[in-house]
Amino acid sequence: MRLIVLLAAASGLFADTDWPRFRGPNGAGVADGNPPADFGPAKNLAWKASPPAGKSSPVIVNGKLILTGHNGESFFTVGYDAATGRELWRRELKRRNTQKRHKLNDAAAPTAAADRRRAVVFFTEFRLASYALDGTPEWTYPLDAMSSMQGVSASPVLHGDTVFLVIDQARDSFVLALNAANGEVRWRKPRPDSAGGVYSSPVIFTAGPEPVLGVLGDIEFSAYSLKTGERVWWVSGLPSQGKTSPAVNGDRIVMSVNAMAEEAQIPVFAAVLAADANGNGKLDWDEAKGVPRAVFPTVDRNRDNLVDETEWADFRVQALQPSATISIRPKGRGDLTRTAVEWRALRAVPNVPSPLLAGGYVYTVRNGGVAGIYDAASGDVKKEFRLPGALGDYYASPVASGKHVYFASMEGKITVMEAGADGRVVSTIPMEEEIFATPAIVGDALYVRTQQGLYCFRKAD
Repeated sequence: MRLIVLLAAASGLFADTDWPRFRGPNGAGVADGNPPADFGPAKNLAWKASPPAGKSSPVIVNGKLILTGHNGESFFTVGYDAATGRELWRRELKRRNTQKRHKLNDAAAPTAAADRRRAVVFFTEFRLASYALDGTPEWTYPLDAMSSMQGVSASPVLHGDTVFLVIDQARDSFVLALNAANGEVRWRKPRPDSAGGVYSSPVIFTAGPEPVLGVLGDIEFSAYSLKTGERVWWVSGLPSQGKTSPAVNGDRIVMSVNAMAEEAQIPVFAAVLAADANGNGKLDWDEAKGVPRAVFPTVDRNRDNLVDETEWADFRVQALQPSATISIRPKGRGDLTRTAVEWRALRAVPNVPSPLLAGGYVYTVRNGGVAGIYDAASGDVKKEFRLPGALGDYYASPVASGKHVYFASMEGKITVMEAGADGRVVSTIPMEEEIFATPAIVGDALYVRTQQGLYCFRKAD
C-alpha cells in the first residue's frame, strides 16, 4: 500500500483518495478506505445514476466521477459529482470506423484515465480524446481502424505529463506515448502482432533501473522506458492471449493468463500442410483455412506471406503454454526470462478478471465463482473454493480496501470476503443486474456500475 501512495505523490496530480484509472492507483485494485461490507439496492445506498450503455469502469478524481458510454453512432464521456451522483457534464463524439469484437466486448469497454487536471478517454471506433475535469474539450488523437479477434479493449494510462496506450492486434501493433497537455506524440514503438489479440492494460513499474511501462503481451511481458520507449527488459515464455492486467506491489509483478488453446486445437505442421495446394512445403494465405487462417498474421513473423515449419513450431509452443498466474521480480536489463520468474500457480487461473495483489496475498477468481488465495512470496495455495451463492461467470476484477476483498460476478452477485488466507465470506449481495465493470473505491464509498445503473454505496451515518 505504501508504494501506491508514493506513486501518487510522485506524480503530484492525484491523491491517495483518488481512483484515477482502470483498477485504481497504478491499476492495483487496492485503496485506503472503509467502504461498507453490507449493502445493496436498498441498503447503504448513497445515490444511483443512469449512465449511457457501456462496460468501462468508473474513475474518481478530485471529487469527480468520469464514465464513458455509447448509443448508436455516438460515444459519450460523462462527469458526475462523486458525492451526490449529479451529472455535471456530458460530451459526445461520433463514430469514425468500425471494429469487430466479441459479443461480450463493448464499444465503450476501455476505462478512462484521469488526474486532477484532465480525463483521457479511448473509444476504439473513434480515437483518444482529452477533457478538462469541467468537461472542456482539450484535444483528440486520431487512430486507424483496429483488427483484433475479440476487439481492442485496453485502457489508457495517464502518468505524470504523459498518456500511454497499448494497441496489440493482428497487424501493426504498437505502444504510444503522448503529451498529456496537447496530445502530441512523444514516441511510438512497434510491438509484436497477435492474431488472437491481447487485452491487457499496462502498469507503471518503478523498482528497476528506471521507471518503465510494463506491458503484458503475447507470450511476453515487456518493459518500456517512460521517456524514450526503449524496451528495457522482458520476460518471455508466458501463455498467449492475455486478457487480464498485471498487478504491481514493490518489486513484484503478478499476472494471470488463461491459455489460448488446448493441444487438440492446434494441429501439427504435417496436418497443416494438407492444405498445401502448390506443393512448396509452406502455407500461403490463400491455402490457409480455419485455425491457420485465424492465426496467420501472428505466425508469419517475417511477413513473407508464407508459413513454414519453423514458424508454425514456434507458434505452437507459444500457444500451448499452460494457463498460469505468474509472479516475476525483474532485476536488470535485457532478457530476464531465466532470472525473473518467481513462481507459477496453475490453479484457479482467471480468464478476464485481473489478479489482486494485496497484504501479502494474491487473490484470483475465474468462471464458476472459483476463488484462489495464494501466498504472494511463494505462490503456495492458501485456499481454493467456490464463492457461495455466486457461481456464475466473472469479468470484473476483484478490488480491496481495508479488511475486505470485493468480487463481482456477471450475474450481479457481489461477494465481500475478509482479506487474508482464510477467505471468510462476509456477505453476498444480489444486485439483480449484470456487472462487467470493475468497482471503484474512494474513502468510505464503493462505486458499482451495472448494465442498468451506476451506484454509490456508503455507510449510513
